[in-house]
Amino acid sequence: MLDKRFRYGTFSTVMMLLAIVLFVLVNLVAGEFNYTRDLTAEQLFTLSEQSRDFLAELDEDVTLTLIAGAGKEFVIADVSRITRQLLEEYADASPRIRIETRDPMLNPALIHRFAAEAGVEGGIPDFSVVVESGTGVRVIEPQEMIDYEQNWFTGAVNITGYNIEREITRTIHRAVQGADAIIYYVTGSGEASLAPEFITFLENENYVFREVNLVLYEIPDDADILFIPMPQRDWTEIKAQRISDFLQNEGRAFFALDYADALTPNLAGVLDAYGLALSDNLIIEESPQNIFAQYFIIPNVAQHEITENLRAQNFANIMTFFPVEMQINGVRRTTLDIAPLWITSQSAFARSIDTEAESLARIPSDIAGPFPLALAVTDRIFTQGEEFITRLVFVNSTNFISPQLNAYIGEGNWQFVLNSMRWLQDTPTSIYIPGKTPPGQMPLLITDGATRVIGGVAMGGLPLICIAIGAVIWLRRRNA
Repeated sequence: MLDKRFRYGTFSTVMMLLAIVLFVLVNLVAGEFNYTRDLTAEQLFTLSEQSRDFLAELDEDVTLTLIAGAGKEFVIADVSRITRQLLEEYADASPRIRIETRDPMLNPALIHRFAAEAGVEGGIPDFSVVVESGTGVRVIEPQEMIDYEQNWFTGAVNITGYNIEREITRTIHRAVQGADAIIYYVTGSGEASLAPEFITFLENENYVFREVNLVLYEIPDDADILFIPMPQRDWTEIKAQRISDFLQNEGRAFFALDYADALTPNLAGVLDAYGLALSDNLIIEESPQNIFAQYFIIPNVAQHEITENLRAQNFANIMTFFPVEMQINGVRRTTLDIAPLWITSQSAFARSIDTEAESLARIPSDIAGPFPLALAVTDRIFTQGEEFITRLVFVNSTNFISPQLNAYIGEGNWQFVLNSMRWLQDTPTSIYIPGKTPPGQMPLLITDGATRVIGGVAMGGLPLICIAIGAVIWLRRRNA
């Protein structure tokens, strides 16, 4: 009996020692490889493929500095942990990225320099991320990296979205683009004002937005792009000439056009120079797949540099019903390259505004589609061995950039405008990083079938497993 107990005791001791040795070895190996896995559904601690692809091609040195005191955590601890982990991911994704952490109490002069160079008044708050590059310093404050709701009665803060990766990647992208480009919004002929939200969106993407009345003033010398909306009355001859001179001198412009009640021969002359004309026809879409809520058109997106990443990320675009038909002239200069960006379906048709009809059903006088709803025009002219390039984007709508319409499709229209601006400048297209939802914010949907399976496992499976394990242990002890 003693021998049996001795054998069992020795065996147990040896197994315990082996378990301790194995535990130590596993931790040593794990420490060497430093392998972690993000188990959150939204991959909160992991960079997206869009960020990794962008960082893989980064050819400038960028320093990301986290402003945080030793041992301090953000008021919401998850933000601190996610930010620190993501910064390590940035460093792993590119040798051009360097990560630093600075305590504002120990480095006040450095923090003051950051604030001065970035133009931040009132100091830089804790848990901001400072992005340094050859083009300057930019500061991402913590409130920019989260969406939150606050209960004004209790003061409790509830995070509804994490924008940490989106803001850091977008800021790096802006930093390597260089100086801000300047967009001038053309006025002077009754053009409608732009929504402040749209202007803010472009300003957040490294653009400076200004207005210029071309009836009274020349186009400023610092203009990079003209944003030209549909006027309520025709351009004056001098305004048309100023725009023509700008475009002929390798100008870049974005046109948001529409049907005009008044005759616009001066506007038509500028369009004709680039192979286009506005007709008196309005487009009616019949395909159910291209109609949203009966009053909106969802265009088919053509393959182009402007639309490439929008298609890859499944962005949708939308415009109001009855856009004006934009015609491509059959006779035009051979230097022009006109490419469609948005197109109607084959079922669409165009009808003259003067046609009297009792319904929107197609009639024999209607013109069969498809029709372009947005176009990219490139004009290449060779003079004395040099190439001069003019780039233009045309959209058959003025209100497609309204905040309300853009909200329907998750910022798709504004991303289209942003990509158009990048293409006009011949710079890389924009990077879209969606915000991420915190755990527990998304509802858990369980089907009836899943409910039955979970109930069966809980009420039958688990008890049977426990009974089986108990039976095996009882039999082994009985026969010992």
